[in-house]
Amino acid sequence: MSAVFGRADPGSAHDSIARHEATTLAGPHLMEKVDELAAISPQLHRSLLDGFGGPLAERAIGYRDWALLTLAVLTALGDTGDQLGVYFDAAVRHGATDAEIADVINLALAYAGAPRAVKAARALGGRLADLRTPDLRSTKEIPVRLRDHDTMVWDSGGDGVPMVLIHALSLDHRFWRAVWPHLTGLGRVVAYDIRGHGHARGAPDTTGLDQLATDTIDLLDALHIPAADIYGASYGGAIAQHVALEYPTRVRSLALIATASRSPRELLEARATAAEERGMQAQVPVSLLRWFLPETIAEDGWAVRYARECVRRDRVADWAAAWRAMARLDVVDRLPEIAVPTLVVAGQQDLSATPEDMRRTARGIPGSEYVLLDPGTHMMPLEQPDALAAALCRFRASNSVAAR
Repeated sequence: MSAVFGRADPGSAHDSIARHEATTLAGPHLMEKVDELAAISPQLHRSLLDGFGGPLAERAIGYRDWALLTLAVLTALGDTGDQLGVYFDAAVRHGATDAEIADVINLALAYAGAPRAVKAARALGGRLADLRTPDLRSTKEIPVRLRDHDTMVWDSGGDGVPMVLIHALSLDHRFWRAVWPHLTGLGRVVAYDIRGHGHARGAPDTTGLDQLATDTIDLLDALHIPAADIYGASYGGAIAQHVALEYPTRVRSLALIATASRSPRELLEARATAAEERGMQAQVPVSLLRWFLPETIAEDGWAVRYARECVRRDRVADWAAAWRAMARLDVVDRLPEIAVPTLVVAGQQDLSATPEDMRRTARGIPGSEYVLLDPGTHMMPLEQPDALAAALCRFRASNSVAAR
């Protein structure tokens, strides 16, 4: 018997596609739930199969976005049943993070009201908590007031000399997300948003790296930290060098990751001007290509999505001020003044702070240790976090032993 147009016969190619799409999206559980409807309402069962095999099979959005959008709709409808759990699992299956799922619930709060958002939060709260690494579950995220602006801080708590992590340009404290669990077992870890970044966007303009070094010291004072191990990546590494040079008694050790001791001034000034002339969206592709391996960009995992959105949402004024501060980096002649244990970490595939740039920095700092990661890119904390964390943990452990 021929099928009516718009409906599929059981066992047809259309039906097969529907089952493939539903199973790929959410695993066998979703299809089992759909098939349970066959005995209750064959028409509803067929309608759902038609949806999965027709319009939903031809959608332009990916599975992760499909699952997140469905979570948003279910939350807005006030659903707390098994569908919410099915699409939560589907979102996780396709790479959504706990933060992205929490964002969906927060958006529902804005558009569908608190009661429905609270229902969803309660229904998914345990799963969201389980999705976070134990180290992030116990980490406090707290606003801290500095001299002339507020910043956001991750603070793991713990004993010993804290490790203070300073992120790369245009990003924020979440930059250290994948490295964080490795370090917290070694003591207290603190990460914060640099002036003009993350929670500190809109702070008074950045005037230079010396100002940003003073911000770091203000943070240590606010958290009652007399001295710290200062670890900085890229822009954060430039700040870390200034902290070590201007406030040597506040630094026990130093780690410089994918950074330089002298910047190509005209090139970095041009990045500031490019945003002022063409806006932030135009800075996204060139930044990602400079920061990540092509295959990592193609995979579009959390690290790439995070970096893309940070650049896209950056204010032109903050971006331009940061690049102009970075453009003035030149501490080559002062490197011999750094008298604390120093680790210099380079990435073989880093297009910004090349291995030779990093070797020059290491040669300038007496007794420094040079480590080359391969693969290693400009965004090692995001793209090669395990290898980077291993190097940092060895360095931290050696300093802790030496300090006894």
